[in-house]
Amino acid sequence: EAGDLFTERERAALALTEAIPDLGDGHVSDEVYARAAAVFTERELSQVIAMAVTINAWNRIGVTTRLQLPRR
Repeated sequence: EAGDLFTERERAALALTEAIPDLGDGHVSDEVYARAAAVFTERELSQVIAMAVTINAWNRIGVTTRLQLPRR
């Protein structure tokens, strides 16, 4: 949707981050994984995956505990 606002690496990271918690098919699609693996080194890819999993975990904790953000 954002078109050229993001680099290919950013788009690959975003796609992978969105795919990780959505495991309806039982795994991240080969296309999404291959796209990320093509633009990141093995170490960078592992870091993107670790961050995506961490973000997902905190989101699930927030949803489970019905966390409300403070009002400004």
